[in-house]
Amino acid sequence: MSKVTLGVFIAAIALIVVAVALDSAVFAGGSGIILMVGLIYAFVVARRDAERGEVARPAGVNAAE
Repeated sequence: MSKVTLGVFIAAIALIVVAVALDSAVFAGGSGIILMVGLIYAFVVARRDAERGEVARPAGVNAAE
């Protein structure tokens, strides 16, 4: 994972935690926890795919470059 991707991921989790702590209406009722679990799952899957070399590339992009 690049430093930028990891930074964005950590910032997203931090914002969700702050929103839950401040009892934001958007994240009230436990939906913040669900979003956080979704972000963690997406991160784990993306990291696993990157380690395996299965990262999806846009059409026309050569993997050898």
